[in-house]
Amino acid sequence: MILIADSGSTKCTWSTDDDVRTTTVRTRGINAVQHSAEQIREALAELPPLGAVSAVRFYGAGCGETFPEASEKLRRELEAHFGTTDITVESDLLGAARALFGRGEGIACILGTGSNSCWCRDGEILKNVPPLGYVLGDEGGGVHLGRNLLNGIFKGHIPLKEEFLAATGLSYEEIIRRVYREPYANRFLASFAPFILAHTECPEVREMIYRSFLEFAERNLSRYPQKLAVSFVGGIAARFGKLLREALAADGYRIGTIVESPAEGLLKYHHGR
Repeated sequence: MILIADSGSTKCTWSTDDDVRTTTVRTRGINAVQHSAEQIREALAELPPLGAVSAVRFYGAGCGETFPEASEKLRRELEAHFGTTDITVESDLLGAARALFGRGEGIACILGTGSNSCWCRDGEILKNVPPLGYVLGDEGGGVHLGRNLLNGIFKGHIPLKEEFLAATGLSYEEIIRRVYREPYANRFLASFAPFILAHTECPEVREMIYRSFLEFAERNLSRYPQKLAVSFVGGIAARFGKLLREALAADGYRIGTIVESPAEGLLKYHHGR
């Protein structure tokens, strides 16, 4: 049985397909760069019994050729947990490319907690504009939206300060502490996506989201061939799909598929469907 994993910083989706039924379970996210071997083992311990696993195809943040040491660390933990040596550890971006385009060609994008993109063909990445992470990049992702929301609220550009404080139970002091003095600031900032989604009718919020997606296009998509279809995976892409399509279509892009999870596409890719 082949086990396919797609992992971001927040959650990991594990999928199997035995030609009769598809089984999907979720654990906490595994980031091979950010997480220690012990933390990886803790995440793997959340998996229920899955039967005999003959091979693992893991796609995740902090994995792949860019992070060889981290990928090898994760591969060792997967081998120890599942008892098989038939394991590959690849980037979440390659997973997105294979899920969205299979062995075709296009621009595959991730809009989740962070963001990433690539030009892909035949199940391989031809070109990648570096995402640079949530401090230097990740335009259009949940962190970017959360950061812009907080900036707009506390600098007075978004007139929802009282609603935000009431909905989150946070204070200005606690927000500053969580962002600058505690770990996982990226997850904290991305956690405001539901509030943003609930207030898309606010003109200032809508404009903020629209600008964020245009910035993603300007900083990333403009570096690829312009005639190819652009498709997306990720929670932000799925939840804000209407605005995403509107913003990028207005900028001249041809939008294809938008899905929250690459799991179904990866199952099809690895089962040759």
